[in-house]
Amino acid sequence: MGVNFRGIPLLGLGLGLVFGLGGCGSSTAPSAAQASAADGGSTSVARIATPTGDPLTWAVDAVGPFNVGHRVLDVTYTPPGGLPSRTIPVDLFYPTLDADGEHPRYKKLFADKDVLENASVAAPIDPKGYPVHVYSHGSSGFGGTSSDMAHWFVSHGWVYIAPNHVGNTLGDPEGKRPLTMSVLRSTDVSAALDAVEKLTAPDLLAGKLRTKRVLLSGHSFGAFTVWISSGATVDGAVLQARCNAGDFTACRPEDIAALVKGLADPRVVATIPMAGGAAEFITDYDAPKKPVLLMSGSDDVSGGPIFDKVQTLDLTWIEFTGGCHQLFALGGCANFDEKLGWKLTNTWALAWGRRFVLGDGGDAVMKIATGATSLSDKIKLKKKGTLSPPGGP
Repeated sequence: MGVNFRGIPLLGLGLGLVFGLGGCGSSTAPSAAQASAADGGSTSVARIATPTGDPLTWAVDAVGPFNVGHRVLDVTYTPPGGLPSRTIPVDLFYPTLDADGEHPRYKKLFADKDVLENASVAAPIDPKGYPVHVYSHGSSGFGGTSSDMAHWFVSHGWVYIAPNHVGNTLGDPEGKRPLTMSVLRSTDVSAALDAVEKLTAPDLLAGKLRTKRVLLSGHSFGAFTVWISSGATVDGAVLQARCNAGDFTACRPEDIAALVKGLADPRVVATIPMAGGAAEFITDYDAPKKPVLLMSGSDDVSGGPIFDKVQTLDLTWIEFTGGCHQLFALGGCANFDEKLGWKLTNTWALAWGRRFVLGDGGDAVMKIATGATSLSDKIKLKKKGTLSPPGGP
């Protein structure tokens, strides 16, 4: 069966593939006209009213008041372990007040009418800047597998950063991968954060992203990236055994050493791994010491093995009855309505981000974060650990 993008069937795309919404847009900063619009200058682009009030009072189960802008930032960095310089396109989704304009066409295939390409940048409501959500796509994916999640967060005033894991995107070889890719995905996440921190004027996002405390989510292979980037520990002997068994097309000693040493990014303070299985060579899922919202579907790989491995971590596991692998990405599940799936996923994710990144202890968020409120009878919930104190700037 095929999957869907905005209700359009994408025939021939197997459910085993993990797709996303990377971009083919400009890698340049917003134009002078866009800067003028953001500063209140004249522009021919239609505008919406500037949202007002405290974003922490906005309902997490509804789209927020901002529109969504998109651009692509090309990031070049040198990974560890003697690897050559690497350039990756990073999709940036950000709040805008623009009401019309061109739409991005991801991978030159899918036009996204919910997003405006190279739109002007809306000023953050909070003077401290925009909160940040980083997203890691799955294998054979690209940029932002869940465009709906990007739209949901950005509409609430967040910036959504989605690195394209070059070498493991749509069009690259499928099947077994070199172990190097397991390293590069986490270094891509950190490099993307480094790059947005280094933005300078006249870029209108420069200095306005709150990158000291970020939410990290990932789908399928991206879920593995989430665990590694948040600090899960790897057993080198077990990993070497998997290499010897031929689980990877190539295994460099430097890659094993990098994974054993760890690739945790301290800026990650809360995580959401989605539709990802347990990796045999991850020996300590408790090591991250950060609150985890684990999502899975009953018609796909279960989160049960990971839940059973966790002993002390603050972990909430929600399983969607009838949910398939793409419930958390393009949708198209046979036994779960995709729009309901997106809404439930996005509501949970935003509540998690507001609780642990922004320190929201409000009643509505707390009821979701603690599981006291059932958002749907299609969700089964299990918890381990005690709900951590809220985060904060």
